[in-house]
Amino acid sequence: MFRYFTIFVSPLILLVGFWSLFYSQKNIHYWLITVAVLVILLAGRILAGHKFWKYKVLWFNLIFVYISQLLFLLLLISGGLRYFLSFLLVLSWMLIWWLMAKYFENTDNMVSNNYLEVNKFFYYLGFWFLSTSLYSLVIFLHFSLFYALAILLIATFFWTLDIIRSREDHQWPYLLFSLFLLSQILAVVYLLPVSFYVAGTIVTLWFFFIIDSIANTLKSFRLYLSLFLLVILLLLITSII
Repeated sequence: MFRYFTIFVSPLILLVGFWSLFYSQKNIHYWLITVAVLVILLAGRILAGHKFWKYKVLWFNLIFVYISQLLFLLLLISGGLRYFLSFLLVLSWMLIWWLMAKYFENTDNMVSNNYLEVNKFFYYLGFWFLSTSLYSLVIFLHFSLFYALAILLIATFFWTLDIIRSREDHQWPYLLFSLFLLSQILAVVYLLPVSFYVAGTIVTLWFFFIIDSIANTLKSFRLYLSLFLLVILLLLITSII
């Protein structure tokens, strides 16, 4: 019963933290961020129980997702959109916690592993928030491109580690080579004359394309390569027009 109480209370605390940071944006209270991180860890401890440390990468990744969401929300100009999006994100946190509660109730059941598949979408969304925000900081606030790439690659390393950890062919060379390819795309996209939203979308599509295991056959590879190139072409055309 206490687990399901946590599912609803912890997202509400995150929502209050979001709104408090919006209100005091000119003088950010970093202790609110610390409280949000502790809430994520505490909720994970309650839901996972004695298996908490076994899934330490998962909690680390969720903290990265939260920071990515917060950074994106703080950079939004529209106050109305900021509050509306924060509410939607909190609903997604509620869904994630509920699915994890189901998962940790019976982790030995292979069917229950499907619950953590939703985390992939959460990671991809976090990647888009983080990449878009960092491109924005680099372009408008002259934030160091080197530090931006380093932050994004570190976060991506742990997200990717969790995404592919269930695959039988999970190997370190595959992970490192994927990050190398992603680093090249990040640098190339920065040089394109496109908005930071388009840049973030392009690298997120590439991240999905090279990481997700659905493109593991020649037929799937051709299909997703074609869709990937088509979407990138449309983004570039619409951004120029």
